[in-house]
Amino acid sequence: MIKFFITTSVALMVGLWSTQGIAQTIEIMRLADKNSPRLQALSLNPNGDIWASGVAGQVLVSHDNGQSWQQKSVIGANTLQFRDIWASGNTVYLLAAGEGVDSRLYKSIDNGQVWQQQYVMDNPKGFINCFDFWDQNNGLVVGDSIDDQVFMLTTNDGGKHWIRVLNAPPINEGGEGAFSASGSCVRTLGSQQAWISTGATKQARLLRTKNRAKTWTSTPLPFPNSDTAGIFSAIPSSGFAFGGQMKPAIITGYRRDQNHWQAINNIPLNGAIYGSDSYDNNVIVANPDGVAWSKDNGKTWQRIVSDPYWVVEINDNGDAWLAGPQGRISRIRLAK
Repeated sequence: MIKFFITTSVALMVGLWSTQGIAQTIEIMRLADKNSPRLQALSLNPNGDIWASGVAGQVLVSHDNGQSWQQKSVIGANTLQFRDIWASGNTVYLLAAGEGVDSRLYKSIDNGQVWQQQYVMDNPKGFINCFDFWDQNNGLVVGDSIDDQVFMLTTNDGGKHWIRVLNAPPINEGGEGAFSASGSCVRTLGSQQAWISTGATKQARLLRTKNRAKTWTSTPLPFPNSDTAGIFSAIPSSGFAFGGQMKPAIITGYRRDQNHWQAINNIPLNGAIYGSDSYDNNVIVANPDGVAWSKDNGKTWQRIVSDPYWVVEINDNGDAWLAGPQGRISRIRLAK
């Protein structure tokens, strides 16, 4: 839903900065010069590879824990905005967000050497926002509403067929969409569950399924109501929902505790949260104003970085990876 256009080219270079005491280690790795296109999505492959994607057709991968990076170009896609990416083994999926035919899905089965276009939006007003997968064959896409229904696609055959979910919930009055700010407006959990975050409506809500999109429950939450407001990012594994409003800037967060949603009021950033993730009792949130970190499940927070970031993803080892404008990719080591 939020649309950006940057067309400058990438020149790879790396810089490091570290500090002790705030987290175990914070490393700021800039992969391009300050005029480079924004990186906007991350996927931490279970095999250790780190994938990043962004505007101007950017696709990058590191096979050595961020020490070096390779570009993986998609032919004919240098103007697309790759707002989401997902990788497991040699399989990589890409989501391009944009109006009409600029919304597309791609897949590679050879670590990004060759890409197959799997889906192109056939509605000129359509706009897909983000996706997630339960495994290499089963995935879920969410987009802005079409025909008074939340737009969803699913696949159960590795993307050979992307099928519209006909029993998706009806939209709220006045329309409803999702935010493709960080690729985390839909997240899967386990082999069946998923949470979808919505906004740009009179009542932002979480849509939740326990059976791979066959049925849905709706949970409205008191986020701001406007075209640039709502839930941007949720974490089903730990029960957090973050977002707010872009203009005027409002930050909003909620945590689910024993089926009750509790407001989070002390995040030291300005503006809506774009990306979020958690590890044990650690929660990391990011937006254009910087990065904030909680060590106690969202009770207290401290601002740890002032540079803008769009997305954060944390792997099973407790390494939080972040990406954002100017080719910036960073790592925060949470585990000792």
